[in-house]
Amino acid sequence: MKRQLLKKSLMVGLLGLFGLSACSSTDVAPPPCPNILIPRDAAKLTRFVPGPGRDIIDVMHEEEILSFASGCEYDTDATGAGDVTVYILPTIKSSRGPANAGSEALFEYFLIISDSQKNILEKAKFKVAIPYAQNLTQIIWQASQPTTLRIPLKSGQDGRDFQIFIGLQLNQDELDYQRKHR
Repeated sequence: MKRQLLKKSLMVGLLGLFGLSACSSTDVAPPPCPNILIPRDAAKLTRFVPGPGRDIIDVMHEEEILSFASGCEYDTDATGAGDVTVYILPTIKSSRGPANAGSEALFEYFLIISDSQKNILEKAKFKVAIPYAQNLTQIIWQASQPTTLRIPLKSGQDGRDFQIFIGLQLNQDELDYQRKHR
């Protein structure tokens, strides 16, 4: 099996985190990683206390995906069939709201793999619990390990044939609020 390693990162230290290094014995560019996007509707979350209140005093916590680091690794045979493994490490800002009497923010983010026709091939949700220190009102959170997604490849396919979406999991009321307050 032929292995080609790619790096595509928003954070320089990501490859060191993964323990990966680039193969550069030739001048041939490695195949591309899938495009990763943050949908506008899923980039921010405002969570309110249960009930009808939607004022600032009713905010439990707010989250925003600030960025992500990513990389990918190909494992293919001579025909190009095999898989591409994608590594994603999101960075999310969490702000405690006035109605948060507890000491943490609970929410989920998702990763969706779609093909070039935007058919959803896989969706995974990840629960996050961010603890707030006593007087801390804002935290920048990053997962301790990257999330790994494996995408099967047919001969002739590469990362350009797929897209990955990363976003915050919102219920319908939260989605309506975000759309109204952009």
